[in-house]
Amino acid sequence: MVRAIMIVEMAGRPAEHLTEALERHIGVLNDVKDIEVHSIKVSEPRTIKSEDGSPKSEEGAGSREEMFTAFAEADFECESFGRLTETMFDFMPSSVEVIEPGKLSVDASELTALLNNISGRLHRYDEIAKIIGERHHQMEGQLKKAVEILKAKDTEIVKLSSDNEKKVDKKVKKKVVKKKVRK
Repeated sequence: MVRAIMIVEMAGRPAEHLTEALERHIGVLNDVKDIEVHSIKVSEPRTIKSEDGSPKSEEGAGSREEMFTAFAEADFECESFGRLTETMFDFMPSSVEVIEPGKLSVDASELTALLNNISGRLHRYDEIAKIIGERHHQMEGQLKKAVEILKAKDTEIVKLSSDNEKKVDKKVKKKVVKKKVRK
């Protein structure tokens, strides 16, 4: 058996939602059949501070809401080091500490499976990063085209507005001239 403590952190808002989401996420550990949970402790949410010490907030839709962070500490046991690494991938903790045993011996097949799992995940993350990068590049191109179109439309609107003002000015001048002639 391998006993470990993992810390899972989350950030978000509002504070109550953050606590509920973290409790649900880490609470799943209690339902995993081959894991024995000794304890789970969830911290109270804290305001994330900016570098200047002021509360960090997210701007959107005209509102500023404080961002919060919280963490959960789970003390649990599982059957093997391989199972611990699977749990780590499932819960994405910020920290894992192996408590027992003091020394581990890992079979070559278990180590091979772990390394292949890590390698496969890295390849998937790399693929996702490349796709996101390409989509970002495409969106930048579309945004540049949209800016060019908007600038052209603005120029067209200014020209039309200027032409209309000239036409209105001519009509007004004709009316003024006609009124002066009648007098």
